[in-house]
Amino acid sequence: MLRLPGRRAAMLARVRRPLLQERLMVCQVEPHQTIRMVAPLQQRTFFNWLGREKEKEHIAPTAPVDAPDAAIDDTLTQVATRATKIEEFLTQKQANIDYSLGKFAPLADGSVMARWGNSMVLTTVVSAHATDPAADFLPLMVDYREKFSSTGTIPGTFKRREMGSDAEVLKSRVIDRIVRPLFPKGYSFETQILATVQSFDVDHDPVVLAVNSTSAALMSSNIPWNGPIGCVRVVQVGDDLIVHPTADEVKAATLDLLYAGTAHRTMMIEAEGHQVPDAIVQEALRLAHRHIQPLIEAQLSLPQKTKREFSPLEIPPDMTAMAATLRSDIRALLGSFQQTNNSKKDRQALESKCYNVIKDKLVAAFPAYTKESPVVNSVAHDLIQDALRSNALAGIRLDGRPDTAVRSLDMETSVLPMAHGSALFSRGYTSALCTVTLGSLDLAMRVRSALTDNDKFESKRAFLQYEFPPYCVNEIGKLGAPNRRMIGHGALAEKAILPVLPPLAQLPNAIRMTSETQGSDGSSSMATVCGVSLALLDAGVPITAPVAGISIGLVSGGDLTDGISPIEEYRLLTDILGTEDHYFDMDFKIAGTANGMTAMQLDVKLPGVPVEILCESIERASSARGHVLTEMGKVRVEPRAIPLPSIGSSIIHHVTYDPSMRGVLIGSGGGTIRELETQSNCAIHCKEGGLAEIIGKTEEDVALATRLVQEITFVYRRNQRYNVVVQTVMDFGCIVVPEFAYGTPQALEKSKQAFLHVTEMAHTPVKRANLAVKPGQVLECWCIFAERDMTKLSMKALVDPDTNKALTDAEAIDQQVKLEEALKRNRMT
Repeated sequence: MLRLPGRRAAMLARVRRPLLQERLMVCQVEPHQTIRMVAPLQQRTFFNWLGREKEKEHIAPTAPVDAPDAAIDDTLTQVATRATKIEEFLTQKQANIDYSLGKFAPLADGSVMARWGNSMVLTTVVSAHATDPAADFLPLMVDYREKFSSTGTIPGTFKRREMGSDAEVLKSRVIDRIVRPLFPKGYSFETQILATVQSFDVDHDPVVLAVNSTSAALMSSNIPWNGPIGCVRVVQVGDDLIVHPTADEVKAATLDLLYAGTAHRTMMIEAEGHQVPDAIVQEALRLAHRHIQPLIEAQLSLPQKTKREFSPLEIPPDMTAMAATLRSDIRALLGSFQQTNNSKKDRQALESKCYNVIKDKLVAAFPAYTKESPVVNSVAHDLIQDALRSNALAGIRLDGRPDTAVRSLDMETSVLPMAHGSALFSRGYTSALCTVTLGSLDLAMRVRSALTDNDKFESKRAFLQYEFPPYCVNEIGKLGAPNRRMIGHGALAEKAILPVLPPLAQLPNAIRMTSETQGSDGSSSMATVCGVSLALLDAGVPITAPVAGISIGLVSGGDLTDGISPIEEYRLLTDILGTEDHYFDMDFKIAGTANGMTAMQLDVKLPGVPVEILCESIERASSARGHVLTEMGKVRVEPRAIPLPSIGSSIIHHVTYDPSMRGVLIGSGGGTIRELETQSNCAIHCKEGGLAEIIGKTEEDVALATRLVQEITFVYRRNQRYNVVVQTVMDFGCIVVPEFAYGTPQALEKSKQAFLHVTEMAHTPVKRANLAVKPGQVLECWCIFAERDMTKLSMKALVDPDTNKALTDAEAIDQQVKLEEALKRNRMT
């Protein structure tokens, strides 16, 4: 183990850093290198911070040291400067990320074990040393995995191995979208990133840790990459914005924002909220961007390897010069086409024509190349992209719309007569067929995660499933399990819809929402949000407000590889086409109601987008969303009171019972509940917390099952009136049972039996019980005592002792209270 030089260590030790909680770095250089770096993840209450003055932290003066050299002076200056910067973001509490480099997976091009609290993520990056000469894209594979051992559990699968989950796919996509735009243009070597959660505690988000550790792994590797990036989570709880929330704060949040970016720009946004106003969302973005700065600074301090050199596709200068002469012709051809009412097929034909024109002229001038040559394809693609971007910056879009215009809308509900709810939503040539099906809570989706306690399944009562069949883009393809894109689009639409669904008490049903893309020409996920919202209304689901989504695009001028300089020339494009999504810089999907945002997702192709442009995009999306919601309101404004009738639909009814009687209702081996199902011709499901769900075909069957469940789970409750039948008479009292239990095996159950003492039969003395009651006689009694093993009833509690008149329930309770108070006073005296 080698420590830093003693003189430098002594100097640094005298620098007080209470805010950052810095520790001296310990370096081990052989056989691997371990660096413990501080990366503060900060939390604060933003609105409270605005209104009160924080106590300032200062760097204590260092003790005199003889002749400090220039290097030490520079080090002290850097430490003081960094402390001053971090001081601006004083937080309530903070945690540090420790990066361990090279100790794990030493043969990988880059490896980092990152620790934050008790959460640990191992991230590895490997890039091939050879590539396909014809490759014109980056074959990047990103996988995020969660180990069951990270929570000390064994998987419940047959072979006791971890299996992939949708949650892991979504987190993999998050990392992919962050790091992909920062690889240099022309780098086409196959690259794989693996982020594995090795240890987990609930208050230290493994996704935030995985993103930061991925950046650290790439920065410390020899793979060319234009990082680093920092990632934080911001939530809103009440009126407060909190960075680095705890698990409880995330559960209570009305806004949950995952934010990643470089020092100057935003790379990725994933957000969900309960109709959050635009102003709050914008402030959360600005707050998040300020708080990633310390994370980025810490990664810049990591030791870095020399980046490997690679040779991007070489284009002859003469070919580049010739392409420049074709630029005006191609731009004019694309610009003239926007004057027509074109379809997606028309635009694809025009794009293909432009490619052919360019390739023919290039091949004619350079016979050494073919039309399928990677060089020719690259020049043609860049030329068309440049022409489209130039036109867009001049206000010329392919379909002739203004920048702020939404494509034509067409929507219809009840398109599927047998479905509970259905809708067909079209925006231009993007179309989605959406359905809603209500069912028993027993049909809720069961989701298992390695990061949940004791390998339990979590129940998702409402879920949305998105499909993208090949015909929606006029292609032929195989059908099978949903791919990553389908899972991601479905999750985004689901996040947009969930905040407006009614609570379980209001609608105790499982809700399956589906979307089948009929045509795709940009933003099919946002069409899904609109279509599902209409289908929910069609099904009679009392949502709090309709939800609509829109996508905002960006086209910018200048150097597309520059991720630092301000973007001075740009245009925001509302409701982007598929072609605009492919060739331009940003796809910012924003969904919400008239009151605010419910879901948001940002994809970029540039090395980031400035926060202020994103804030402008949010305002643009709010205006466009209002237009879509207005058009949706014309189709169906209010939810239906009763779901649409359909042949074979079931009746669902819920019955509450004493939770302690759950075992009695189920019976030994489920025998009792199966017998009830046979008698009533209904399905009966026992839920947690004393809730029974009854599903039947007719009202009569459901009513019978309800009565049977109530009888089986019957328990006496204090201060309640009961009609009972005398079962056994003794001198000092009698045993009674409910009317429905008399003469049945239930009469022998303790929970059904109650005792009526002779002194409780009348206000006048009764010598023997058999003088007042007879077996089989029906009595009206009041429960004066009810415990697990003993229940006492009273007849006189329902009679006024002075007038001998029958009492109401309220009067009986008052009389009982007075009697208990009198007994209490007698005991005290």
